[in-house]
Amino acid sequence: MEDEFYNLSVKENDLKTYVIRFQELAVLCPNKAPNNEKLMEFFIGGLPRSIEGNVTASKPQTLEEAINITL
Repeated sequence: MEDEFYNLSVKENDLKTYVIRFQELAVLCPNKAPNNEKLMEFFIGGLPRSIEGNVTASKPQTLEEAINITL
């Protein structure tokens, strides 16, 4: 499960499924992303490059902000 958390990425442009699974794994593996910065790093890293750039440029402060920008 921890490997899935580290390697999770968007499949077939299904952002909603990615967001839901990421949130589930963040709850199940809380020690793998010990702070909000790391959590957002993992989340943004799993996005397609075209979206990753937009989210990063928006400089979200929380995971929720990053998710809202993504969707």
